[in-house]
Amino acid sequence: MKPLDEQTLVDPSWFRKDLIVADTVYNPRETRMIKEAKEAGCTAVGGIGMLLWQGIAAFKLFTGKDMPAQEVLEKFFS
Repeated sequence: MKPLDEQTLVDPSWFRKDLIVADTVYNPRETRMIKEAKEAGCTAVGGIGMLLWQGIAAFKLFTGKDMPAQEVLEKFFS
């Protein structure tokens, strides 16, 4: 997303309190879309979880071992 972090493809008028809004962008952690969704009362989820879980899958493919996900989460994503 950097350096385009102030751009969004989603019209904020679409957001309602009963929506869950998810983003796949992880940098910045809170995109304009996520900010606007939160302001509208939506449950909003950023892309950092997607980054972590694709890393877990890639680690397994390359090493054949399970990545210490909790440790990685605490050290790099907190």
